[in-house]
Amino acid sequence: MEIEDFDFRFKKGSRAVFVGDYAIVGDIHLGFEEEINDYGYNIWEKTDEITGKLTALNSKKLILLGDIRKEYTQIKPKEGGVLIKFFSNLSNNFDEVILTKGNHDGGIEKITGRFNNIFVKNEFIHNKIGFMHGHAFPSMEFINSVNTLCMSHIHPSFTFKDSNGVTYKEDCFLMLKIKLPKTEYPSSKLKNALVLPKFNPYIGSSTEINNRGILKYSKIETRMTLDLAVF
Repeated sequence: MEIEDFDFRFKKGSRAVFVGDYAIVGDIHLGFEEEINDYGYNIWEKTDEITGKLTALNSKKLILLGDIRKEYTQIKPKEGGVLIKFFSNLSNNFDEVILTKGNHDGGIEKITGRFNNIFVKNEFIHNKIGFMHGHAFPSMEFINSVNTLCMSHIHPSFTFKDSNGVTYKEDCFLMLKIKLPKTEYPSSKLKNALVLPKFNPYIGSSTEINNRGILKYSKIETRMTLDLAVF
């Protein structure tokens, strides 16, 4: 499998991918600073920096693959203010924003509902590409309508070792070949998947991918055989 097998456009040094008028990005996790600072660090709020990187993508439309929030709990006033400012900036800079809701995004519609060009969906399809966060199994309609899956959720990374034996980790894209059993999914043409790295570079990685093989992480991965990773 090669990059050319996908309909996405990649830009060197960018954590986003592009298709048509859309820029697509993975996990953002606004509000992560508070948790890190509880461990004794002193990290200032990065929301404006992250927003600037999104608007600098110079795309007319934006797809957010979920987990805009860091917290799972009810949105509190302070977080609500951050989210309103964030989505207001996106609304002003993009013609359309699609958010495929992630497992951290409970109650997010209370914020996005203020803006008439921001839409929250569980799944989104464009040009036979299916977009979703990745924490839940897709609908059968989704599986039967797309040939490529684009998701985030697992924060993929690759660990390198230099000549001195020092290891370091880099976030990465995963390009995956999907094999669905024909007995269960006779109408599916889904063959490939692209997993995006987290867009927020300050949060941790969850899944280290250093060997080819079957990736088993959550319900969607274990029910599909994802057997090829290319970085």
